[in-house]
Amino acid sequence: MEEYQEDIIIRDALPEDAKKVRDLIREAMEFYRQASGINGDVLESLTESVESVKERIRRHHCLVATVNDEPVGTITVSYCDNPMKYSFSVQTARTLREYRDCAYISRFAVAERYRDTGLGVTLMNEALRMPVASRSGLVLLHTAISNIRMKDFYCNRGFIVLDSEDSRGYERGLFAYISGEAGRDDLTA
Repeated sequence: MEEYQEDIIIRDALPEDAKKVRDLIREAMEFYRQASGINGDVLESLTESVESVKERIRRHHCLVATVNDEPVGTITVSYCDNPMKYSFSVQTARTLREYRDCAYISRFAVAERYRDTGLGVTLMNEALRMPVASRSGLVLLHTAISNIRMKDFYCNRGFIVLDSEDSRGYERGLFAYISGEAGRDDLTA
């Protein structure tokens, strides 16, 4: 892993960052799509509008990492008042029913030049420290099961695979991070 040399600033994204954030996400998600073997245009992030990104920045907790005010990484943490909306099996429901709310991570992207530098780890750590992520103790995200690199990245951060499903045309894993040790023994994998 290389360390980044430039001064990287991590801050809350602003609506005026939306176009550059959208472009960064598209580039990273195209790389993710190919690395995951996902065919077609099933990833919403590849067709998202600037207005949609602005709305996400306004409504959710969107961080952006910048170098010279250019976005080189981003991650969004959203509040969800019903974790059961992510349940698609009895196995998943057994874990999720223990939580009244959760945080959900999406639109995690790092510019090609900054991959394998530790920036993704830094962004993820910042996201997991956000009050919205630590409040309920449960953080969820999805990623393609076929993408071993991303699967390993999340597992190395303390996430576990709760379950998987293929409703979008590829196998997506539902990953969970549970703050603290309480409840970890009750997780199903």
